[in-house]
Amino acid sequence: MKYIYLLLFLVCLNQLDAKFEMGVNLVDDGAFTNIINHTVRYSNATGYNKFGWPTSDFDLVLMDGRPATEWTGNIDDPEQYRVDYSGTYKASFQGLAEVTVSGTSVTLENLRYDNLTNTTYFELIVGGHDEPNHALVFLSFKNTRISPKAMNNSGISMLRVMRQGYELDTKKTFTDEYIALCKAADFACYRYYNVQNIWNGEPVYPAKTTWENRKTPLDAAQQSMRETNGKRDAWCWEYIVELSNILDKDIWINIHMSCDSNYVAELAKFLQENLNENINIYVENSNEVWSPTQATHGPYNKAEADYYGITFDQNYARRTVELSNWFGNVFGIGAINNRIRVILAGQHAYNGRSDIQLNYINNKIGEPKDYIYATSTALYFQTDSPSSEYLKTINDGMIDDISNQVVNAQSSTYRLNHINKANDWGLVGGCTSYEGGPHVPAGGGTDNLGNLINSHRTKEMGNIIKYNYQEGWENIGGGLAMHFTLASSYNRYGCWGLTDDYTNPDRNYKMQAIRDIISTKSNIENQPSEDVVNLSPNPTTGLVQVVLYKDYDSISVVDINGKTLLNIDPIVGSTQIDMSSYTSGVYFLKYSKDGISGSTKIQLSR
Repeated sequence: MKYIYLLLFLVCLNQLDAKFEMGVNLVDDGAFTNIINHTVRYSNATGYNKFGWPTSDFDLVLMDGRPATEWTGNIDDPEQYRVDYSGTYKASFQGLAEVTVSGTSVTLENLRYDNLTNTTYFELIVGGHDEPNHALVFLSFKNTRISPKAMNNSGISMLRVMRQGYELDTKKTFTDEYIALCKAADFACYRYYNVQNIWNGEPVYPAKTTWENRKTPLDAAQQSMRETNGKRDAWCWEYIVELSNILDKDIWINIHMSCDSNYVAELAKFLQENLNENINIYVENSNEVWSPTQATHGPYNKAEADYYGITFDQNYARRTVELSNWFGNVFGIGAINNRIRVILAGQHAYNGRSDIQLNYINNKIGEPKDYIYATSTALYFQTDSPSSEYLKTINDGMIDDISNQVVNAQSSTYRLNHINKANDWGLVGGCTSYEGGPHVPAGGGTDNLGNLINSHRTKEMGNIIKYNYQEGWENIGGGLAMHFTLASSYNRYGCWGLTDDYTNPDRNYKMQAIRDIISTKSNIENQPSEDVVNLSPNPTTGLVQVVLYKDYDSISVVDINGKTLLNIDPIVGSTQIDMSSYTSGVYFLKYSKDGISGSTKIQLSR
């Protein structure tokens, strides 16, 4: 591209230079070559062994590729898009059984038993990509015997069903399609929250999660197995590290609140010994711990807070510092705020929560910056026009919502509340965003659902994604931003994914938008250090002194929507501009040289 529009935020002298990068929240879609890692939908078993394998005859929902909410007879997605799961799936298990299959356009072939290895083999043929209820597959195992001499109805183990194109003896844990999806953009960081079962992974306080009872590759699935062998976590650390080393970028992990000190110490040792040395580790205490009644983590945090005689929010802060100390004990104190980056996550619409947490740390433990790398918020946006029949109007309403979060200091979602606070406390990483993206539709509502979903497939949605993270975050001083999520189907519960098909990252314009942001950021980082414009005072009440340190082709003042308000003579030296006639809010001094542009934020407050 000959001309690249770069949006450069030069941090004011009283702020820290938090580094803006783009990351993404990972998903489970299509990750494992062995589909059994994705399912725990066993039924009719009388018991399970310590790894979660049935110890009797049983049934299993192997696959369910139906778009929401086809199981009710109505599909949310007006395009009725289906991921294609057609193909041959090679399968095996330890033991003997009569295996039958049912579902949509699926057959079972080549069922045979190898007496020498006590292994049963079979193949599943899945077709009907364009048919209703595609990829709905049920397996039934009758007259099971764990070994030839075992009693009838004694179960089986080591069930494997390999995705189409993968052999039973493959050494690959993750599919090529999933790795390609993860690498579809040059993300700086991957967050594992979605695949860790954080919200529903806590026992009842004061029970603890121990290292000895964690998930491992030997367990029957990489999902929560609370009902089979009692393990509530999802992906095991072995697989998290394996994927992290393949991707070779920074990781963001979430730690269950019930994990005891030995668990965290052993985890830190495991990461230190097995993770690529160049990978930084962001550490977050649980996720969105906002309500004493929310999921399993809310009651756990509340009960622990009561035990310590402190408030709900204070206990979250206490535990976060605890994690920092435990990781520091293993990696060394010098790793804190360097390779180990502990996050104090807040709530976007209630920035006062982080005030409580930071003040508690400061008053009871020590300066937050000694333990905490960054605070974090969520850069979600909605639309001001959810009922419109016009996709452009819905999209324009998203821009309006983002703009309001940037310029309206009275709004509960004013983004600078979070950024300024992190800078005021001197946090090295400033304020990050643990999640972000379009929050339209969401919550299960069906009003104007088709149009809301289709708005995500417009070219304009790509521009909105860029606007959210560049003008709406990077240019006002925000740090690392994690998009939510990598992939997902589009339905009434959300259109979160950068794509709605894990096998096709560019199904729409979102992934390309992220690439554009990352490409722009790369060019910004390569800008010479002398490309500096000094503004004072900033914030200003009207008059601004502008000092240019090099020649530019053009200088102008633009508003949050990019509209040019004033052109300035681009001469090296000092000049004064008068903004007293403009309304309070965020503006940008935009400058260009040889087709390369940058901008510096101007905060006008009166």
